[in-house]
Amino acid sequence: MAKNFAAIYADAGDSKAIEQKFFVKEEVTKGLFVAPAGTDHLIHTGGSLRFAQPRTTSPHKTGRHHNNVIPEKTVTEWNIESSINIDTGEAAGATELDLAVSTLYKSLMGKRTISSGVIFTSEDAPSISMTIIENGDKWGKQAVGCFVNEGTIEMPGDGRPTHSFSGNGKTLYKVGIGKSTSDANAGNIITLDVPAEAKRFPVNSQVMIVGTAGVIRSADTPDGSPRKVTASNSTTGAITVDGAVLADADGSAADIYLCYYEPETPTAIDNPLSGLVGSLAVDNLPNRDCMRSASISINNNHELVDYCYGKDGLGDVLFVAGDRVTVGLDLEINWNDELLEWWNTHRATITADDIDLIAGDATSRHYKLDLPRVIFNIPEVANPETGSIPVTLSTENALQSALDAADELTISYL
Repeated sequence: MAKNFAAIYADAGDSKAIEQKFFVKEEVTKGLFVAPAGTDHLIHTGGSLRFAQPRTTSPHKTGRHHNNVIPEKTVTEWNIESSINIDTGEAAGATELDLAVSTLYKSLMGKRTISSGVIFTSEDAPSISMTIIENGDKWGKQAVGCFVNEGTIEMPGDGRPTHSFSGNGKTLYKVGIGKSTSDANAGNIITLDVPAEAKRFPVNSQVMIVGTAGVIRSADTPDGSPRKVTASNSTTGAITVDGAVLADADGSAADIYLCYYEPETPTAIDNPLSGLVGSLAVDNLPNRDCMRSASISINNNHELVDYCYGKDGLGDVLFVAGDRVTVGLDLEINWNDELLEWWNTHRATITADDIDLIAGDATSRHYKLDLPRVIFNIPEVANPETGSIPVTLSTENALQSALDAADELTISYL
């Protein structure tokens, strides 16, 4: 295990923003924590798990002074951004992309097919939920019942392609690190040396015990098997965990540390595709056209089930995929004679374009977006002061090729 929890615990400084890891794993039961493994790690470029509970003052008309507050529904939101990575050393299939990415796309698109590649379509309505862990140095965030509501894919002509995912979750726990020099063997209670540190361990959060100078996890919490906090007492410092009685938690022999859960060996693909290698094909434009950038947005428009009486936050079903999926596209290319022909043709007649966007070498492992029926808005063409003349072809809703085809966008790792 790379982290030294003893050193982190002893560090009196503030937390560092650069210390941040994400783990994403599909849940077996919606809203119930599932422990991610090291292979569920995602190398990311930004993002965060966020929790809030707005509180409004109660509307008493007994005077001009505020008197009390009423809590509103809790809100759990998140976003993750990442380069598009492909393991070009692997054959086309599940292992050429990260498990975390595959789970995120399944939650975004609805259907995942794995054969000679991994293909995501909207043929099925999204239904899965995920556990997402965001770990820093002195803290860990654990969100359950997460799902993707929106996704964006950016393909610039002068940089790396990226994708981002955002959505909601059922709830979130923030967990810290505590130290114990007591013997917890033969019981389920770890007593922290500083009782107030129990406030770092909310009930239902997932923890592990680390000993041997803060780097070796206890046999009571091996990799993949964290313990759930069932009680936390900030007066006595007693933290009660579930599971079998502890047998490897004797802090009187050597200091032990109670920590937020983190998989033993985080691994992920770190081979980002470059915008310098790729191709664009548009039905009614010649292949010589220069694409400056492309941006694809996918919105599930889920109905959040945050209206159930007696529930603080989302209800057990989390969301209803009860609205149309929308796929938007902005394609920026330079004005030229062929685009003039395209402009006049599309102005006169509603004409659909079939668009293929490829990131990477099409003869090897690559990432592909297929939009078979796009009817662009007729763009304005503004003349800049100098240089080329960029034009943005855009649509708010890419269309399926036929009734019930559900193929307005196909995302493939091939």
